[in-house]
Amino acid sequence: MYKRNFTRSFVTQESIELIHEKSLYLLKNKGIRFCSEELLEMFREKGFKVDGELVYITEEQVDDALASCPRNFDYVSRGHKHRVGTTQKKTIGQSSLGPVNVLKEGEHRPAAAEDFVNFVKLFQTSDVIDVIDCELLHPNDVPAQYKTDFMTLTPMIYSDKPLAGLNGSRETCRRAIQLAKEFNDIHDQVLMSTLITSAPPFTWDRLMCETIIEYAKNGQCSCIAGVGLAGLTAPPSLSGAIIQNNTERLAGIVATQVVNPGAPVIYQFCALETDLRYSLCVCGGAETSVEWFVENELANFYGLPKRSHGCLSDAKQDDYQSGRESTMVGLSALMCEPELVYMLAGIMDSFNTLGYEKFMLDEDTYKICGRFLRGVEFKEENLYMDKMEKIEHSANYLARTSKIYRNDFVFPEIANRKAYSNWEKEDNAISVQERATLAWKKRLEEYVPLELDKKQQKMVEELLPKEWRV
Repeated sequence: MYKRNFTRSFVTQESIELIHEKSLYLLKNKGIRFCSEELLEMFREKGFKVDGELVYITEEQVDDALASCPRNFDYVSRGHKHRVGTTQKKTIGQSSLGPVNVLKEGEHRPAAAEDFVNFVKLFQTSDVIDVIDCELLHPNDVPAQYKTDFMTLTPMIYSDKPLAGLNGSRETCRRAIQLAKEFNDIHDQVLMSTLITSAPPFTWDRLMCETIIEYAKNGQCSCIAGVGLAGLTAPPSLSGAIIQNNTERLAGIVATQVVNPGAPVIYQFCALETDLRYSLCVCGGAETSVEWFVENELANFYGLPKRSHGCLSDAKQDDYQSGRESTMVGLSALMCEPELVYMLAGIMDSFNTLGYEKFMLDEDTYKICGRFLRGVEFKEENLYMDKMEKIEHSANYLARTSKIYRNDFVFPEIANRKAYSNWEKEDNAISVQERATLAWKKRLEEYVPLELDKKQQKMVEELLPKEWRV
């Protein structure tokens, strides 16, 4: 991708080097706690200083790990292949991750299996979503014994796009990776990425250690994040929180390369900020954006692919707050020019809710943000000098719409740009929320099921009881 480095004006090179220096100091002198004897033994075997559960990491060991991280890799599925890294052509969009509730036509309720399937279909038919997360939401009505299989198989039943896999216990990760390999019949490429987060301060808990081991061992992609909350689990300043998060992130990256040198890694931005008035995690403020700008420069400093979030909001409804936050955060994400953008659309209520209408609105917002950053091209064929020379004074240029015009202008599908009288007469004064409802319903009605081969159909029938084959 052609880089324009929008974020350089927000942080100096001296600051980036200072963050790196302080992170190296903490890694070497404070140490990082890894709550996994298996991973600790791997550190010992590679010559790291280990004291109990604390691992001390030197600058040379950090440099060696960063050098072994691939700068490019292919992210594949049975239907698509995306290049990630320095030779990448376009930003890869990724679905939601983790909401436990949905907002649908104004009703807020726990997410269910039907919602899970609906959103897979919406993601499959989206022109901005390229990767679908197995944890796109939590289907609260699916029994625990079926959740791993349901959440991994369902995206592959209704979509042929690449997956972001489940994290957690060794068994969960191993099962998810196995299912993806068998269903796609692809066994030696990157089929999955997963989010792997620290347990701040300065700790990687057992489940995330097991996730690191399983994904790295299988050559799958680890998206490593430090997630300290300023004033709660990180220092009460953005600069301090950034240093702690970077330190934890570097430790996680080193761990992946200890397990399997050359395993793909992505530098994951942190979108967890705080509002200490309520002791809550929030994501829609300016602090999210400025932290990303620093983290973007850190990822560039380390030469790693990076992943941002998308149109995030703390709002509870599709209101002014939602639009303001989603636009600011979404624009900030694209200013970082990341290789991937996840939680791209639909996230509200500080990660807790996935909105049907908001998803449709955010698709438009994301495209508008991208158009904004594209700027104006002054190429000879775009200038229309010949037409300006020929046109009569006081005439007009009305004619067949040109390809250049369609490239220069974005036409939002949900927003209403008609004259007020036409909006009342032709559209019955319908709101943008109602337009968004009609849009997602139309998308679901027009969804075309994918054909499964005999092996895939057999896997579905054997692993998912009929009541969970929505």
